Amino acid sequence: MRTEVAVVGGGSTGSSILYHLAKGGSPNPILLERGPGVASGQTSRSTALVRTHYSVPVVAKMALLSYRFFRDFGRILPGYTAGYRETGLLIGVDERSERLVAENIRMFKSMRIESDFVDKQAAKRIEPLFETGDFSSIVYEPNMGYAEPSTTASSFAAAAEGIGARVLTNTSLLRINRIAGGYSLSTTAGEVEAQKVVLATGVWSGPVFDAIGIKLPIKPVRHPVAIFARPEQFSGVHPVVFDFCRSAYYKPEGQSLLFVGSMEAELDASSPPSDPDRYDEGISFDEVEKYSEWTAKTYPIMATSGRYERGYSGLYDNTPDQQPIIDELTDHGYPGVHCLVGLSGHGFKLSPEFGRLMASLVLDGKFDDYDVSVFGLERFTTGKLLKSKYSLSTVG
Repeated sequence: MRTEVAVVGGGSTGSSILYHLAKGGSPNPILLERGPGVASGQTSRSTALVRTHYSVPVVAKMALLSYRFFRDFGRILPGYTAGYRETGLLIGVDERSERLVAENIRMFKSMRIESDFVDKQAAKRIEPLFETGDFSSIVYEPNMGYAEPSTTASSFAAAAEGIGARVLTNTSLLRINRIAGGYSLSTTAGEVEAQKVVLATGVWSGPVFDAIGIKLPIKPVRHPVAIFARPEQFSGVHPVVFDFCRSAYYKPEGQSLLFVGSMEAELDASSPPSDPDRYDEGISFDEVEKYSEWTAKTYPIMATSGRYERGYSGLYDNTPDQQPIIDELTDHGYPGVHCLVGLSGHGFKLSPEFGRLMASLVLDGKFDDYDVSVFGLERFTTGKLLKSKYSLSTVG
């Protein structure tokens, strides 16, 4: 089996790359996915928030372009959907973060990202059930929402197949071998020869890169999510809330559920690395108790009328600065092998732009819209890290 470009990894990032490669003129790109279907790995466990609030300018730019893609998904890919729903975002800010948030809002205005402080009365009009008393100030961003992660990845993959791409599921990568004119990928479904390769291997990147002699600074970290049932008075569409006091986020989903997760920096810093094939996929009693306490303080109605339903845990492929690695591996002896890994919890919300920029790097050898060299692997040895202004996990 021969192709111009093989993409390894069929999550939201890999499927977006496949689509953008096919759209960009690659005649027969192939996607290799180890699971039984596209998005059968960590993408299926994403809470799938779509937002533009980032403190690193280049990441905010990527997020804005991705947001616009999600918003217009059905027009860009006629006949397909990402299941995107616009909700808006309220951010409850604590005193230690207020100056940093104000700096970000000034940056956002220069980028035409809608974001501004609102008084607490206005915040209560936007979300009457939101308890604002613990926060020094509130920010509102109307252009925020969530999508359906598996639907998004499947739409990208199906649209790509419609213009010449091929998707191979239940196909694990075993080895990458140099051959004349490119690479031979040994897989559980046979050999695939490719002129170029894109590794979008997520939390499974460690063993893949170890096998080619490259040590990645990536740690898979477990992130629990608790799901609560909302009472009738809290039903329907409501804004997502970021809670800087408790380092938490709250995502009202559908008509009656509330997803709650942590943005605690300690979760990523002190947690041991997890084995993506053998980790605790559930949620502990202590975690449910903590998330329930957070939820009751932020939405008092949940203390009296909410109900815990279930929970689960997913993994983030974290880098030391919690920003992705985007690189081509010539300096490591693998010309024509590109990687987009270490997504650190940002993968889904940035996936449309990840696909566009990677297709340009692979097919054109360059990407001129903005500087993505800052995401190179060498930054971890030179010390030029892309640190967030916030002391929070995943906000970026």
